[in-house]
Formats: sequence, structure tokens, C-alpha cells
Amino acid sequence: MTSDAIDPDFGPPLERTLAFDANAHARLPARADGAAPADTAFEGAAGLAEALYQALGYADAVSARRLCWCDADFAAWPLGDAAFVGVLTRWARGGARELVMVAAGYESIGRLHPRFLAWRRDFSHVVRCLVPEESHETELPTLWIDSADQAVRVFDREHWRGRAGFDRVDRQRAREDFDAIAQRATAGFATVTLGL
Repeated sequence: MTSDAIDPDFGPPLERTLAFDANAHARLPARADGAAPADTAFEGAAGLAEALYQALGYADAVSARRLCWCDADFAAWPLGDAAFVGVLTRWARGGARELVMVAAGYESIGRLHPRFLAWRRDFSHVVRCLVPEESHETELPTLWIDSADQAVRVFDREHWRGRAGFDRVDRQRAREDFDAIAQRATAGFATVTLGL
């Protein structure tokens, strides 16, 4: 029996929350109690994707007002996955939301994540895309922070090793890194490209 079925002896189905099975690349129901994901280390692109799914699911469940993402190009993020964009849509419709993205360039999003590109057009009022002024000189960190005090930080981009969760030290470092980069950034990634 799935959690979607109603069992007369046990009441209505449990509310679905996010989980990502990196091996099967399929959406699975996670903790029905809406509890925060555990602080965990991850490794590999699949581990990063799972950490981002968990972070987004929790941010949606607790109605986090602000998401801050930083990456050189977001190529390894699951932005093109229908399930990820679906949860991002639900989060964005919650009202008074803001997604701030910082990248050295956004060209790969159009190539690798066309679903997210379409989402970004539809939700341009929620998204602010920034490009740091010195992006050609400095390698950007890969991180996620949100107003629910979560942080996802990649420490080793070659092997995609990092940590996700609510560790105070990780969260503080991630916030300081993000703020320092965003303060020296300008708008980029136009919603509509005008041609002549």
C-alpha cells in the first residue's frame, strides 16, 4: 500500500514530503512528520542532487521566505528535473518569496535545464539573478542557504563532497560567503532576450 491510499482503520494518507533516491533517480515519499532533514555529508553529483531535493522539500514544508543559491553555472544541480521544478513552483506560489541566484554565467542553464528556464520566465517576479563583478577572477563556491537556516555547502567540486543540514558553523560560513559575493554582484540572466 502506498501512502496515497486511504486505509479506513488508520485515517487519511500521510502528507508527502520530498526525498530523492539518487540510485533510481525517482521521487520517493520521505518523512511524513515534516521534520528537518538530518545533517549529513554527501559525495558525488547524485549526493548533491539528493541534498538539494531534501533542502527544497524542507524549505517548501516550512514556507521559507528566501532561498540563496550560488554556483559557477548550476550545471550539476537538478534544475531540469520535473519534480524539482514542481516543488519549486509550489514554494514560489506561497507568497512573498525570493530566490537569489549568483553564478559566473547562466548560459548552461538554457542548454542543460530548459524546464527551469521556462519556470524562471513564469516566476521572474520571484527570482533575482546576479553575476559577481570579479567572476572571471574568482571561483564561486557551490552553496545553498535559506531563511529556514539550512545550508548546503560543497567543499570539493571535483568530487562533489559537501555537507547539508543545520550545522551552525556551516550555515554561518555559507551566509558570509554568499553575502560577500552578492554585495559585489550586478543583475544578470535577463528573463527575455531582445533581438534586433
